[in-house]
Amino acid sequence: MQPNSPTLCGPDAPLDFFRTGYNQTGVRGGKFISIDIFGNGEKFVTEEGFWQSFDANNKPLDSGKYLVLWKKTPGGWKRFRDTFNSDRGN
Repeated sequence: MQPNSPTLCGPDAPLDFFRTGYNQTGVRGGKFISIDIFGNGEKFVTEEGFWQSFDANNKPLDSGKYLVLWKKTPGGWKRFRDTFNSDRGN
């Protein structure tokens, strides 16, 4: 659930998202900084954090915030929903 875009769905959506960042935006690295996890842990928990992206020279390209809803499955915890926004604005 990225800003200003349709929701990405399907098994190839993550690869398409990161391929676009690499090929069109020049992203070559990034960081995810978790600051909190909350929920009862029975079926869902939510992760809250900050992210940063960098170019090939490790120069910052963008930064922002994210929320990830994790779902407990028989195979372990799986990312169920993911949304983020940029600190840059429009």
